[in-house]
Amino acid sequence: MTGRKQSGVALYRQVAQDLIGRVDRSELAPGERLEPEGRLAERYGVNRLTVRRALEERAGIVRTEHGVGSFVAEPAVRHRIDDGEASLSESMARRGISVRHHVLAVAQVEPASVEFRFVRYLEDEPWSIGEVQVPAALAPAGWDGSNSVFAAMSAEHAITIKRAETAFGAALAGPEEAGWLEVPVGSALLEVRGFNTDQEGRVVASFAHRIRGDRAEYVVRLPQ
Repeated sequence: MTGRKQSGVALYRQVAQDLIGRVDRSELAPGERLEPEGRLAERYGVNRLTVRRALEERAGIVRTEHGVGSFVAEPAVRHRIDDGEASLSESMARRGISVRHHVLAVAQVEPASVEFRFVRYLEDEPWSIGEVQVPAALAPAGWDGSNSVFAAMSAEHAITIKRAETAFGAALAGPEEAGWLEVPVGSALLEVRGFNTDQEGRVVASFAHRIRGDRAEYVVRLPQ
């Protein structure tokens, strides 16, 4: 955009649009480190504050690690929650996306309930950290993270698990979450909470996941 500034469009937006174009044209690859703010300011013929605002404007495309630099963010993964799958793991696997779980803990939290804590990876990139709580009688024995807790429950107890209620909110990454998800402390996370039922409508699981805000995009198709 150097030398071709658009009248009526704020300079920081022009810089942001150019960065998007470079990503779209594969001139900048996911994970690639951008030039320092001073060099970007020279490239675009603007001051460093304009560059900084442009980077903030494109927070979903560029991630900034304070004291380290700015990087092209990994693309968000779109997930449909109305595709008939109770678990994101099976939904993604159907689309050919590799999913694995790193088990953090399995513990009896109440006399009749077991909680599973794990980090979920999509294509070997950390995607979310969360917990699933199920009745002890339905807890899959020896769950190793090779599939979802729900898939293991279905296989072991011959039940069909369905989504019943899902709520979305915003959260900030604490030290533990930041470490596992490989983001700075205080990074934006998408919090997903809810419960699932079996084929008889009985509640068989509650869940809470905190997902990297730069990796997730949830989609719901509304009835016409």
